[in-house]
Amino acid sequence: MVSQSVRIATEADIDLIHNILDMEPFKYNDEVPYEQSWIEQLVMNDRCLTLVYETEGQLKGFISGEKMVSGGIMIWFCAVKPEFQNSIVGIKLYHEFEKVCRKTGVKSILAYGYKTSADMLERLNFYSNEMTYREFYKPM
Repeated sequence: MVSQSVRIATEADIDLIHNILDMEPFKYNDEVPYEQSWIEQLVMNDRCLTLVYETEGQLKGFISGEKMVSGGIMIWFCAVKPEFQNSIVGIKLYHEFEKVCRKTGVKSILAYGYKTSADMLERLNFYSNEMTYREFYKPM
């Protein structure tokens, strides 16, 4: 039986998360890679919630958000290694993320979607408009 779990990220996951963000299609810019210190904040800061999906010791993806003063949370990333995309990893990460948010009193979730995430956010009942750069919102 394959051991799989979604769990809260720890300091030991920071390099693995950073490596996922250095892959296509998440890589922002070759000249301006994601700063390691920003990933550290997403994992270590109490205002942030970062979960990882792990199977038999291999980190396959993560989801990360930051609590806002409005009582909502902004999802910064939901990223899955390319070889595991279009499977259940992203959906499982999101469902667990929402479950933890509900338990901690989060009132809504805000996410920005691109071509790589818009379909998944729509399947999860987020609302949006038809702009290329799309903002998604979901009341809890």
